[in-house]
Amino acid sequence: MAEAPREQGKKFSRHIELRWSDQDANGHVNNARAITLVEEARVRAALQWTGTIPNGARPRVVRSLNVDFFRPINYGPELWAHVWISRIGSTSYTVHHELHQHDKACVVAETVIVQLNPDTQKPEPLDDHMRQALGAALITPQN
Repeated sequence: MAEAPREQGKKFSRHIELRWSDQDANGHVNNARAITLVEEARVRAALQWTGTIPNGARPRVVRSLNVDFFRPINYGPELWAHVWISRIGSTSYTVHHELHQHDKACVVAETVIVQLNPDTQKPEPLDDHMRQALGAALITPQN
C-alpha cells in the first residue's frame, strides 16, 4: 500500500536589506557576506518558529554548512531569503536556505544544527517543543 503524502510545512520568507559595504571589488555581494546573510535569515526564521533566539541555556551550534553560489547578488535589487527545515533528527536538524533576486536563486545553503547539553557540551536530544516548532517548517522533497 502506498504511503500517504506528508503534509508540508511553511517556509519562512523575508526581504533582506543589503548595505553598500556588502559589495566587494567585483561589484557584487562578497561570498563571505552572503554566508552572513544566510545566517541572519536562519536566526530570524528560528525566532519565528521557536520563539527563541540562540542563547547559552540551550546552545545550538552549526555542525556543517554547504553552500552553492549560482549567480551574483547585486546591491540594489530586492533580496529575498526563503528558509525551511528539510530534516529533523534526534539531536540535530537541517535548515535549507535560499537567497533570491529577480525570483532566481543566487545562493542555496544547507546547515546542520546540533543542540548541545549546556553542561556537557555534547549533543542532546531535541525536546518535544523544539520538534513541534521545527515540524511546522518541515518541507521534504516529494517522491
